[in-house]
Amino acid sequence: MKIFTISTILSCLISLVALAQPSTLTVGNTTLDVRVVIQGSNSSNGIDIPWEIQWGPDNFIWMTERSGRVSRLNPETGARTTILDLSNAVYDQSEAGLLGLQLHPDFENNPYVFLAYTYSSGGVKERIVRYTYNSTSNTLGSPMILLDNINGNSTHIGCRLLILPDNTMLATTGDYQNQSSPQDDNALNGKILRMNLDGTIPSDNPFGPTSYVYSKGHRNAQGLLIAPNGTIYSSEHGPTTDDEFNIIVPGGNYGWPDVAGFCNSTSEMAACNTMTDYQDPLAIWYSGSTIAPSDIVYYNHPAIPEWQGKILMAVLKAEHIKVIELDNVDGTTVVDQEIMFNTAHANNPTSSFNQGLLNRLRDLCVAPDGRVFVATSGSSWSNTSPFTHSILELENSSYSPTSIENEQLAVRTRVYPNPTSGLTKISFASELVGADYVITDFTGRIIATEQITAANVTADFSALASGLYIIQSTNGNYTTSERLVISK
Repeated sequence: MKIFTISTILSCLISLVALAQPSTLTVGNTTLDVRVVIQGSNSSNGIDIPWEIQWGPDNFIWMTERSGRVSRLNPETGARTTILDLSNAVYDQSEAGLLGLQLHPDFENNPYVFLAYTYSSGGVKERIVRYTYNSTSNTLGSPMILLDNINGNSTHIGCRLLILPDNTMLATTGDYQNQSSPQDDNALNGKILRMNLDGTIPSDNPFGPTSYVYSKGHRNAQGLLIAPNGTIYSSEHGPTTDDEFNIIVPGGNYGWPDVAGFCNSTSEMAACNTMTDYQDPLAIWYSGSTIAPSDIVYYNHPAIPEWQGKILMAVLKAEHIKVIELDNVDGTTVVDQEIMFNTAHANNPTSSFNQGLLNRLRDLCVAPDGRVFVATSGSSWSNTSPFTHSILELENSSYSPTSIENEQLAVRTRVYPNPTSGLTKISFASELVGADYVITDFTGRIIATEQITAANVTADFSALASGLYIIQSTNGNYTTSERLVISK
């Protein structure tokens, strides 16, 4: 006879609560079906604090877990395959562990996966490493350390990664509970760093060719994105107030620890007036509390029209997706915000927490067909129920691009290197093969027209003058528009 103890019963109850998810959610006039892609109860069938999820070119979700695993997740079946286990190397405590992940934009020819994680070596440290994916063995190997010995801690360590169109990479670092570091130009902490994809320092970095620093004065930024217009945005954790939403500019100073949120108190104004290139946030949450913002993504798909052209933010403490609408001129003003899936917090945003329908939300990724995948992080900061976290799919199942007259579905085109001065590889979506693509200059003048004979083509742009160009193509319901920078 099996004997059930109180602890066993409580464990079962916790698991049942964790598994409970709404079957549908409402966004304006759109109904989203909610599907649990993966959720379990132990290390074999579950996931423990999924920190980064990225949609891969293989149509799998690539995922890090803070405890040290990197996996490929089948978004249709929920089957997870571990391709790298760093659990014996990673320092996994509190907010530290295996964090950011990025795939090389030309993954077919350069199957590199970039990871950021903390480790212990005379104290907590952080490193950024490039691995090579072996599709035959379905594993990551050949690690190449790009940047090492970044000071770390159990909290305030970042580390979100973002590869830019010019094939450089940004990496956020926290202040690691050392408030002197964000304003110290010689320290790597409290910064956004920029490096080439081989770990070298770009010659045009704003603090000089020997400095990785791209911007400074950060407390703990955990969200990064680049919008279609090229603007870089970040989300950042505040202390007990003033979480921030920022535009990141090279050489910008974001104030911490002398300024939290807007520069508006007497002491803050005295400090920010002495800073070179001080930057105020676009928005804060709030003057009397924090919400703990995490990842941000740009949603640009008609499947969920209420979200199209807006930024989605995963929120931990206040347990919601925040929808941020920017002005349509240059994206420098927040014109509207909406709190999704947490009615109590929406009604009382400065004090109502822990009542979200999806629990704590850490990361988001968007599939090419407009589905949104959400990484949940339990119901408490202390991670009381490891391996019960989940990846959820939000889908407008009634959406069909062919059922809407004249609907056009934006598909992504990858251009690399970008900037370029000559031979350039262009990867088009398969739906565009057979159509023509045109190259226009910034005035809209057509420079060249070519046919897309294959998904991957090579073009020679050596005859073009330096400047900004646009690659455009339309084929039936599918369209693309991508920036091309010629630099000589």
